[in-house]
Amino acid sequence: MKKYILLLILLTAITYAKEVKITLEQEKNWEINVEKPQLSKSYPLGDFIAQVVTPPTLLHTISLPFEANVKKVNVAKYQKVKKGEVLAEVTGTKWIEIQQKAISDAIEFRHHHHLTERKNMLCKEDIIPQKECVAANAELETDKIKVAASKALLKSYGASEKMIERLFKELKILSTIKITSSVNGNIIEFNVRPGKSTTPDDALFVIKQQGALWLEANIEAERTIKLKEGEKVRVSMAGHTFDTEVLQLSPVINSENQTRQVRFLLPLDAQISSGLIASAKLTLFADVLKVKKTSVIKEGNTQIVFIKTKEGFVATPVEVLAEGDKHYYIKPSPRLKYDIAVNSIAILKNLLGADNE
Repeated sequence: MKKYILLLILLTAITYAKEVKITLEQEKNWEINVEKPQLSKSYPLGDFIAQVVTPPTLLHTISLPFEANVKKVNVAKYQKVKKGEVLAEVTGTKWIEIQQKAISDAIEFRHHHHLTERKNMLCKEDIIPQKECVAANAELETDKIKVAASKALLKSYGASEKMIERLFKELKILSTIKITSSVNGNIIEFNVRPGKSTTPDDALFVIKQQGALWLEANIEAERTIKLKEGEKVRVSMAGHTFDTEVLQLSPVINSENQTRQVRFLLPLDAQISSGLIASAKLTLFADVLKVKKTSVIKEGNTQIVFIKTKEGFVATPVEVLAEGDKHYYIKPSPRLKYDIAVNSIAILKNLLGADNE
């Protein structure tokens, strides 16, 4: 397939490799200037509307698995918090009930633990049958499982290891539970206030952890052909220019506007906030040739330039990859290492047509 494409390009080049013969005097009279195409290491893909978004992995939601009443709030929206910092204190019927159940399991375990110890001593001295010790040890193991389950339930309700240890040691119910932050970050959603009742469906806090953000843009599907996942690119947005990479190309094209969503990684040092929507300029890295727009003209469906020769100019097809304000960025070719006409090319095109006739 590649050989076929190369052959097609070669045949196209031969078709258009027609020379326009003019004298130096004619060239001077028509004020035809020539320049060598400039080598460029990058070229612009275009300007797009992009949005800065927060990856879901950086968002941490804090909620409660029971209905509660907020007693105290220690933080405010957008405040920076540290992992383990107390955000609020709440109470609830379920919170009291699971503590009561945990204390009951702890008391029962203590009772059976002491009883089993005594029975094991008596069994060693053959004072009581061994089957009583077997039964006592089995019952103690059941109690251990109940205690472990109670601790796990307390932890799921938000109790810390320290709170659980204190509860099983002192056997004293705590009227409130402290809600702590699970990560370092900033509170971006805040749905609590003193006296408010909450349900398990409520997100009390959403904390945005520090980390690299995403930049997303919907780009015309035709332009995304030049993009590949993992490719290094340069983005200019909101007064910042930074090098990044293509994280993901959507596997489908939007049928309504024929665009694909492209996601880029936004470096931490870019200092651009999540939620910003602005115009972004995308630049790709590749070896291309930069020529003035005045040096390219269309002949049928083909864009051509005129390469300077000893006897005049040769019309040569070029592949335009992108365009800027004053320049086209074209695919390199060995033929394009020579001077090309940068003005008055309409005259040369007319002469080319006359030669063909």
